[in-house]
Amino acid sequence: MRLFLDTGPFIARYSRADMHHLDSVETFRKIGRGETPFRKLYTSDYILDEAVTGCRQRTRTHAASVELGNAILSSESIVLLKVDERVLGESWDLYKERSQINLSFTDCTTAILARRHGIVELYTYDDKDFQPLGFHTINKL
Repeated sequence: MRLFLDTGPFIARYSRADMHHLDSVETFRKIGRGETPFRKLYTSDYILDEAVTGCRQRTRTHAASVELGNAILSSESIVLLKVDERVLGESWDLYKERSQINLSFTDCTTAILARRHGIVELYTYDDKDFQPLGFHTINKL
């Protein structure tokens, strides 16, 4: 099974003040030990950007954001998908069409990339954003 990793869990893992911190630490431990049904993990360059920036803002430490960025970039288990010109255009179209759903532009890139790669499971804390698009959201494993 494939799992797309959204921004929230990455930030929660590094921010002790985040309400999801303990759950994200445990979930990432389970993922790291192979104790989940997910064998392929994905995220994107837009999520990397949002997570590193958000981590620095929430933790107020550059070191934590660098540690997070290094963890994603050096991970042997996470496939880093890139937003190319075509994905960018499709994401922009989705963003314009879905005004009734509280989607960020990064959420739209996630939806388009996940669909392209046959991923329907998202590890996210934004359940209401992705479920209307047909994704199954997971906020704890």
